[in-house]
Amino acid sequence: MLIFDEVKTGLTIAPGGATERFRVMPDLITLAKSLGGGLPTGAIGGSEEVMRVVEDGTVYQVGTYNGNPLGMAAARASLLEVLTPEAYEHLDHLNDRIVAGCQAVVDEFRLPAYTVGLGAKGCVTFSTERVVDYPSFKRAQDVELTELAWLYNMNRGIFMTPGREEEWTLSVTHDDAAVDRYVDVFRALAGELTA
Repeated sequence: MLIFDEVKTGLTIAPGGATERFRVMPDLITLAKSLGGGLPTGAIGGSEEVMRVVEDGTVYQVGTYNGNPLGMAAARASLLEVLTPEAYEHLDHLNDRIVAGCQAVVDEFRLPAYTVGLGAKGCVTFSTERVVDYPSFKRAQDVELTELAWLYNMNRGIFMTPGREEEWTLSVTHDDAAVDRYVDVFRALAGELTA
């Protein structure tokens, strides 16, 4: 059985998440976070064969917020009014800009890092080797430099997700000026690191 946990990628990297972006159809998928526009929501979906066990009662599927009216209203608004085709074009545009801007800084200051991004998500990975799986993530990422970048940004009004695995999540309300500000702060950090 192939299961996609799309809690972070569902609806953020494409309307159909990684399933759509990489053209792979899992047997089961999980969604959360962006589905409800920030409210506690989630969803599971799957093939008829997999979901049959829920339908026939073999698996008792329950949840704290199942069918919550506020969460479902938020999900409906997010899916129908916020995450439009134009919104995805906007997010792709912003992510292309922030990835290119940060990579230009990495190259200019010869930082031990590289930049990746997809849809609304991305990061500067402080590592001299490509991170391709969790063991290489744990082994290769420069933890101190990553934590310093987080603190440096936070102290300059750039609010990032805490933790080493994710640096930015763009929103439809971000604009080119917000991306420019992010890149400017990253350039200042690079300048101080290499001075």
